Amino acid sequence: MTLTEDLTRRAAELVGRRTSRRGFLGRTALVGSALTVAGPTYVLRPGTAYAAVTKVSCSQCGSGLCCDGYTEFCCHINENGANECPPGTVLAGWWKVDNSSFCFGTARYYMDCNKASPGCRCGGSGACQDDARQCGCRDCQSRKDSCTVFRYGNCNNHIGCVGPIICRVVTCTKPWEIEPSCSQVVRTDERTRNHHRPCLERDPTDEERAFVKALYADFLGRESDPSGEAYWGQQVVRGAHVGAAARSRIGYSFGYSDEYAGAVTRATYQRYLEREPEPGGFAHWSQALRDDRLTAEDLAVELLSSQELYLQGGGTPEGFVRLLYRRCLRREATSADVAGQTQELAAGRSRKAIATDVFRSEESRRTRVVDLYQLFLARDPDPDGREYWVGVLARYPDIALAVFLAASDEYYRRAASRFDGTDAGGDILTSLAPQGAGR
Repeated sequence: MTLTEDLTRRAAELVGRRTSRRGFLGRTALVGSALTVAGPTYVLRPGTAYAAVTKVSCSQCGSGLCCDGYTEFCCHINENGANECPPGTVLAGWWKVDNSSFCFGTARYYMDCNKASPGCRCGGSGACQDDARQCGCRDCQSRKDSCTVFRYGNCNNHIGCVGPIICRVVTCTKPWEIEPSCSQVVRTDERTRNHHRPCLERDPTDEERAFVKALYADFLGRESDPSGEAYWGQQVVRGAHVGAAARSRIGYSFGYSDEYAGAVTRATYQRYLEREPEPGGFAHWSQALRDDRLTAEDLAVELLSSQELYLQGGGTPEGFVRLLYRRCLRREATSADVAGQTQELAAGRSRKAIATDVFRSEESRRTRVVDLYQLFLARDPDPDGREYWVGVLARYPDIALAVFLAASDEYYRRAASRFDGTDAGGDILTSLAPQGAGR
């Protein structure tokens, strides 16, 4: 089982509801109604009949999309640009391509809208031409419509005869979750992988933009820039149909970005040495993080065991131990703590080994879990969630919890309130800043 599967299975209940899939929004009717497809990547609007226009043929164009042999998207021929079957058509079949970039790496489904109640006989094929004069392209850079006499036969099979394919609807949602008559019999055509139209896109919602802004604040410690917000906004749109899973992948991208390595370096210096990093140290450690030569946890141990922290503690073993506990655990070391750790140092154990034990202790992990909940959800964890994640951080880096929280529905909802001015929020720098017991 992968980390993502493990965390999702065991911890989804602890943070909030997962985004539920969209259900059936509209039912195909033979005359006068349209199928509205629940594909959050694409524009969904009430439809009207597709426009009657003068058409051209491939022989007139000589080249272009009109000659590629495929049928046009419904959003391109519907007057209102809706990604839905026009009135007078019926959903008669579907196919897919896998790992589509338009569907955030999941399958993309193409659904054929065939003419309903054709004035022709179908015979055994289940499809016939009807009026061939309707076949053609809107222009040379449009694909044909009302031409292809074909039926996959995996939707609405109770309808014995349909006309040609009028147009195609595209969705990231499984067809049988939209139209119950569709079977799960799979057809695949990778040649359609890059077929697209601008009318299939939509702008991010205010909530999706707020989510992106929150990621910038919490992972990078800064406001989003226009180009970055536009790019990640589209990634959120393309992953909307898979909810928390897509948000997790986006959060992972932020958490393992080059810029995040710099933000973590600065925040770790501020928390454990209580100062800004010097240019040379910042360059060295942030590059090591980018190159995967160490983790953020390793960097914390390096600073906690450094000669600088030792000298800040007065340059004595006892002073080092006391300051290590203040900075790492945010409490005073007990007499037993001081006695035990100074004995270890006197016996030849290194400061780094002592700092590693303290930083990786259950107490330290519990403190870091609370910090991350406060950063991403502005609350303390519930007891069960806290203890679960204390166990997880014994095996996985802290970024695993950060990404999980950033993918949660609770974080998504909070982002919307933060960026409408009702919740100030925080960022990684304020979250890791020194607090608690004295310095």
